[in-house]
Amino acid sequence: MCYLRRLMPEAASDKPFGAGTAFGAYAALLFGMLVIGAPAQQHGIVLGLWLTEGLAIALPAVFALSLAGVRFGPYLGLRRVTGWQAVIAAVVAAANQPIVSFLTWGERLVLPARLVADFDAKQRMLDAVFAANAWPMTITVVLAAPLGEELFFRGFALPALRRSWGVLTAVLVSGALFSLLHMDPVGFLGLMEIGILLAALRWWTGSLWAAVIGHAVNNGIAGGAFLIGWEDPELPPPVWVLALGAVLLVAGVIALVRVLRKPTPAEPVVDRRTPRWGAAGALAVVWIASVVVGLSSFRR
Repeated sequence: MCYLRRLMPEAASDKPFGAGTAFGAYAALLFGMLVIGAPAQQHGIVLGLWLTEGLAIALPAVFALSLAGVRFGPYLGLRRVTGWQAVIAAVVAAANQPIVSFLTWGERLVLPARLVADFDAKQRMLDAVFAANAWPMTITVVLAAPLGEELFFRGFALPALRRSWGVLTAVLVSGALFSLLHMDPVGFLGLMEIGILLAALRWWTGSLWAAVIGHAVNNGIAGGAFLIGWEDPELPPPVWVLALGAVLLVAGVIALVRVLRKPTPAEPVVDRRTPRWGAAGALAVVWIASVVVGLSSFRR
């Protein structure tokens, strides 16, 4: 209910909602990850991940938009992406892998051994999960995660943060919030960089689908690495991969500055109408029921 009160004042006014609503929805997301996502994944990892993406991650954003009376399409960027934009999004996401390796390995070298050990244990656990559920897990990380997470972070949160703080801060903060969601201290910078890249794709194209494509390609490569056994956390990436990652990181920063400085059709437009109280109420009931089921699982 605190979440509802946090959103109500901004939703009831004529002023487009901003960072306050984004952080209120993010608090609901984190709470949902704990009490909805965690129990669901313990009962079954594949179905649990789909429920997590839908109920814990996407639902708070859809609820906020319904409560504010904002049209989903214009706000979220649900516009057609051109063929060239789709290809560029896929290629950039694939070429981004050395940057992630460079940043993640750098964190491994400087962070405490305890955090590194926890990260390695999680990587081995994921390796076992992919080995036991190869195709279901691959489909899940390529479809469910991009759809749910992009709807929240690049569809909903990025425009809201931009209204309060400008596009550069919005891109950086949304990337940090995206990384924090994964709760990987060792992988924090790499995940944040992925979030920044996906936000840049959304801003450059004006379409959320470009970010979805980039996210799907990134997850597909990561999932493929688990399937063929290339995700041993203790093995350092080849030197040439780290060197390439450093070079691409510098090039990426330069490209990001150019993209964010250039006026683009990605400027989010708030198209308001009467708040959809019925839809918002139904979503609230679904979310509360999911929380109750999750809490009962904890008690059992």
